[in-house]
Amino acid sequence: MLSDPINLVSFFVLGFIGWITHKILIWPFFVSPLKNIPGPPPDSLIYGNVKALLSIEADGFVEPQFKWYKKYGNILKYYGIFNKPTIFVADPKIIQEITLSRSYDFTKPYSNNKSAIALLGKGLIFAEGDVYKRQRKMMNPAFSHSNIKGMVLDFIRVTTTLIDLIKKEMNQGNSNVNLTLYISKATLDIIGLVGFSYEFNSLTSKRICNSIRWSFQCHSRYVSRCHYAIIMFSSYFSSVGHIPIDVNLRYKEACVVIHCESKKLIDVKYKEAENGELKNKDLLSLLINNNKTLPDEEKLTYDELKNQIMTFLIAGHETTNVTTSWALYLLAHHPHHQDLLREELVKAYPDKSQFNPTYDEIHSLEFLNCVLKEVLRIAAPST
Repeated sequence: MLSDPINLVSFFVLGFIGWITHKILIWPFFVSPLKNIPGPPPDSLIYGNVKALLSIEADGFVEPQFKWYKKYGNILKYYGIFNKPTIFVADPKIIQEITLSRSYDFTKPYSNNKSAIALLGKGLIFAEGDVYKRQRKMMNPAFSHSNIKGMVLDFIRVTTTLIDLIKKEMNQGNSNVNLTLYISKATLDIIGLVGFSYEFNSLTSKRICNSIRWSFQCHSRYVSRCHYAIIMFSSYFSSVGHIPIDVNLRYKEACVVIHCESKKLIDVKYKEAENGELKNKDLLSLLINNNKTLPDEEKLTYDELKNQIMTFLIAGHETTNVTTSWALYLLAHHPHHQDLLREELVKAYPDKSQFNPTYDEIHSLEFLNCVLKEVLRIAAPST
């Protein structure tokens, strides 16, 4: 009888095996509407083609998508965790259609990632449809040309500190300096200042002495250590993120701290705004000033404003950090172009002690702009 405990357990075990078999073997290859799209076969029943995607070949860092594109054409299919079919598009016209012409017809692939939303909230990164349109419309003025120009002073201040630290390393006899950590700290300090007038002091303080910085670093470690384990598995089994293991517990603690500290930042800004327009030119102050002038139906809510703090951190820190690292890496592998860039900079600023460039001066450096555009073409930080 089904009421017999052993039979009941057997029933659920067989049901689970049947579900797994359908999920991994039947649906991807025989039921999915993507089944007839060409592409590489999965390398594993569990990981699909994920291991190939994470591999880097020694001969010029050839990504597997490029080889697949050459073999299978502009539109192909590869497999993710549990053989989940994923479409890869290399046709420029279709990409334009997806990202520009009909962008609101396509939902973001990560918009249902509960673990990320728990930390970031539904800010601009995760918002969809009309909510996204309203947030984007309201935030656009904060990123105007004049406001971006005003941020250069903070850029210069932090990078000057970075340069001094690198010089100190070299004066101590360290000829090989690992810049990765320095760049990460510098970009975090910059986004803290221009995002919401917050001093992380990552470059100047060895101790993690503020809560947002600690929580943000916990988030970064969580993503790097468990990206294809907990995060990806939780998209299939939401309970994975609730397993009481150390990394999950620390991540949840970081989420709580982030939300508490973000609330404090917003409350301070709101209190200052009661006395009139905020004078600071950080992005959060600009958003609050702009928000006050809008009709109620267009305003960002309190929670939406709070969520933008982590949006600025994630979108501003990681992308800038990765792009700067790629720029230095590519220049190191192309010494001729490095020499040309150095020549342009030395000519523009012959006196290093007076190095304090303005936005317009930086913008006028033609070869520097060419280098940056080429880096963004070759190694886009986000897609």
